[in-house]
Amino acid sequence: MMRKKTKATPKPAILPGNNKDPTGIDSLERRAIKDFARRMKKISRFYISALDRIPARLAVNAYYEYQLDPLLLSMVLDDASLLVDSVLLEGGQNSNWFAQTYVEVAVIRGTAQAFANLSQQSPAYLADRESLQELLLSDPYQRRMALVYARTFEEMKGLSAETKRNMARILTEGIGRGLNPKVVAVNLRKQAGIEIRRASTIARTEMTMALRRARWDEADEAMKTLGLNIRLLHFSALSPTTRQTHAARHAHIYTVEEVRTWYATGANAINCKCSQVEVLVDSKGIPLNPKVVELARKEYQQWKGLAANSLCCHQHSHAA
Repeated sequence: MMRKKTKATPKPAILPGNNKDPTGIDSLERRAIKDFARRMKKISRFYISALDRIPARLAVNAYYEYQLDPLLLSMVLDDASLLVDSVLLEGGQNSNWFAQTYVEVAVIRGTAQAFANLSQQSPAYLADRESLQELLLSDPYQRRMALVYARTFEEMKGLSAETKRNMARILTEGIGRGLNPKVVAVNLRKQAGIEIRRASTIARTEMTMALRRARWDEADEAMKTLGLNIRLLHFSALSPTTRQTHAARHAHIYTVEEVRTWYATGANAINCKCSQVEVLVDSKGIPLNPKVVELARKEYQQWKGLAANSLCCHQHSHAA
């Protein structure tokens, strides 16, 4: 009597190599943050030099009178506006510096991660995609990249407008209140620091989201064109700063749409280091190779134990 052949279990999904950096782009984020800081400092210096163009003299009681007319103020603010745009919107929509140097790299890495992961689990996927280079040259990928550039440029336009508005407010308020020009310059530098922090949040959020979207999009494309049944395994950084709502998703499996919806809710996407790993499942949504899920669950239990011990020790130290 012939035995019925059982379907071979696919190879396991590829988990992130660094648990503290599941997306694998921490160093890229740091470079982007430094780039933003350099650009914001340049903007700060320009506003301070614009302030120096406006004659001021000490009147009474430490009040400074600025020799300013509406035309000069308009010229100063217009020049500053152009400078901010030239710094933050450099390259325009099709070649914006942030999109081209950082976000696109994140998208390529995310696509490469999805390609490697799905190729290992599905021979059909590998046969269809052939190579990462072929995938990156494909029409679906190119369309997705065009959307990435458009989305990033809109974000940068918002940052540019907000930066101009805030820096102009500090400048005009200082002039209107008759503050010492040195004090106004200090306030402009402080505001630039705030803009740097805002830009840093954008860098951390947009780049990791770009990488994640690249993986989601490729999973969607594989399901649509190849009929693969794919779910996403949530993988949290499980660090001391990890939000409980993010850690609680670790080792759980979701549909691509469920993940998209979750990230679109509230502040879930902001400063998130989590990643998702594509996992082939059966018709009931059960992983064809459950090893990675079991491993992720063990990691979560270990993290919970360490977190509980840390909290306990912290409470005891306060009690003492």
